[in-house]
Amino acid sequence: MRIQYFLLAILLLISSIVSAQTIKSQAAFRMLQTANSLLEAKQYEAAEEYFTSGLTKAKQNKDAYCEAFANEGLGNLYTKLDQPTKAAEHYKTAIKLYKNQKLTVVANIVESLLKSVQGVGDLYAGIEIGAKGVKMSVIDVQLSRDRDYGYTLKMDTAINTDAASLSYQSEKETTDALTVLIDIINSRFQIAPNRIYVVISSGLKQELDKYNKVSYFEGVIRPKNMNTATKIVSITAEQEAELSMLGIVPINSRFSAGQLDIGSGNTKGGYFTADKIFKPITFSLGTKSFQRLIEATSKGDIHNLVTTAEFLWNDSISKPVIKELVEKREIKLKNTVYLSGGIVWAMVSLLHPEAINKTYVDVTEDDIAKFKKEVVNNFDKLAQPSLLSLTNPDDVKKTQDNINRVLKTFDQKAMSAGAVWLSHLIDEITTINPDKKLIYPKYGYVGWISGYIIKKVTQQYVGLVK
Repeated sequence: MRIQYFLLAILLLISSIVSAQTIKSQAAFRMLQTANSLLEAKQYEAAEEYFTSGLTKAKQNKDAYCEAFANEGLGNLYTKLDQPTKAAEHYKTAIKLYKNQKLTVVANIVESLLKSVQGVGDLYAGIEIGAKGVKMSVIDVQLSRDRDYGYTLKMDTAINTDAASLSYQSEKETTDALTVLIDIINSRFQIAPNRIYVVISSGLKQELDKYNKVSYFEGVIRPKNMNTATKIVSITAEQEAELSMLGIVPINSRFSAGQLDIGSGNTKGGYFTADKIFKPITFSLGTKSFQRLIEATSKGDIHNLVTTAEFLWNDSISKPVIKELVEKREIKLKNTVYLSGGIVWAMVSLLHPEAINKTYVDVTEDDIAKFKKEVVNNFDKLAQPSLLSLTNPDDVKKTQDNINRVLKTFDQKAMSAGAVWLSHLIDEITTINPDKKLIYPKYGYVGWISGYIIKKVTQQYVGLVK
């Protein structure tokens, strides 16, 4: 999997820090500034002439700064011309010269550019503490030749807990899970502590906020041996929505599509406007919190549960949903919406086991309607889909393991509550555009935490100007 995030800030203008250096050759520096402008204008031959001439003058005047600047520029030029060997050679020279002048920030930036042309990334780890479990993802972050940040998923795993119950037992389970996952990160990947991010999801934060226990929870679940450079933080539903958009939706669709993540504690999503401003959409209910609300009222079998769910939707729950979507109606106009979250994963896994190797799976309103019906009336058959269409034994095992995880995560009642919630949400966002394309991203479950890491990486140089 590779999802790109457009890099807005890493290519800093070197001239902004020139005042801290002694430029011995103004003529060379002017040539190099002209070369940069030509490079931006895609006048590559002329840019090469100016960079080369500027480099020669810098060497003649023993101007170390301009020499480094010229080599960096030539590295950028040869990257654009798809000549990685020459680009790497000049980047290495620039790094050495910048470090000799104690220009650490720009040296680090050029090191990122060097890794880009070498196809080398940096490993980061993200741990999401959610209402129903603790998930870990290890990603390899790379900067592409086009200066987009993307990532490759190296490993992901999860440990089921019930943190949202806010009990002593759930706190201990969460601490134990963190301990296990941190040990995996350290022993298998040797990732630096400051590149490990532990984040409390918005759904769990929502529960903790009811009792003003966010700070308490951050402290009590922290393993005693966890490095102090690894912080535990929490995020809001609005923040998580934007991060999901960055981590899940491919960059070529980011400004034309919408996104919804139906979590266990809440539902969040959003879209970018024509002005590229992110508009979050959030609802305080998710599959698990909706189920709790139903079970507080419903007594009896699965049919009573669904009847109660429909009553609650029509009686009160639909009102804030409709209001939010009236105010953020642009998501209704989008031709494509990416749907993630546990209940969507469950539906796709059970209805489309043949799609086990697909990164993106098309979902229809008929799928949602069928899922909602079958989970109530024919659950045993739904839970044992036919795998005859799979001819590869490895795919059969992978699919069955995935289905087993679904059934371990969702029982019939949880799946029914989620199906009702999902079906009504989709009904509402398709009122204007009923032909809207719905897409399930296979790796959506690591989307927002990966988006969080990518955002941290792209902001690593912010705040360093003095």
